[in-house]
Amino acid sequence: MKTTIVVPVMTMAHCVFLPQQLLPLRIFEPRYQRMLKAALAGNQMFAVSQLDKAKTSKTKQEQPYPFTCVGRITGHLELEDGTHQIILEGLRRAKVHSISHEGPYPLLEISPVVDEDEADSIAFTREIARTLAFTEHLLSDAEEDVQPLLDRFRGLANKPGALADAVAGHLVAQTDIRRELLECLSPIKRIAKVAEVLSALTAQKDLDDEIKPPNLGLN
Repeated sequence: MKTTIVVPVMTMAHCVFLPQQLLPLRIFEPRYQRMLKAALAGNQMFAVSQLDKAKTSKTKQEQPYPFTCVGRITGHLELEDGTHQIILEGLRRAKVHSISHEGPYPLLEISPVVDEDEADSIAFTREIARTLAFTEHLLSDAEEDVQPLLDRFRGLANKPGALADAVAGHLVAQTDIRRELLECLSPIKRIAKVAEVLSALTAQKDLDDEIKPPNLGLN
């Protein structure tokens, strides 16, 4: 029988939080302000889970999808209006067993999960190279300084599962794909899926660049 732990949780309709992701959050609901206060006074960790709307509509209480991600607060600012801005860093995925709404904020009973062991180094090398190449191309026109983010990705090149999580956390927007990645415990499948999605995004970017009207200096 797996050992379970209980962690505070923030539930959101469309947010799939991934390990390695840096997630900015504005905390304004009273229940989550109480949760944040407790987290800051303790281990500075809580989970973020996407709501399963179908189950929620049946039970009339917020119900999360089967997998969640536990994060750690790495930045915190209290604003003049009493709300809070934080940065949450994704630490690890976990299996959800139950949720409790009896306290001042929801609590999840979870069991952390680990990736499957895989040894296909050739496949890993190919997908890692593709992922990094697509990432650099997609970020090449960004106005902000993306070098720290690229350095973060390159630093995970020897950890394909973590690289897939980090890149998806910052570049993959589709909620269903993010949830698929969160629930996938195969590093090679995760990195291959991320490379596939980035390939499509790169093709779309190149197409958009080709049909972009020329800048004639009239502005």
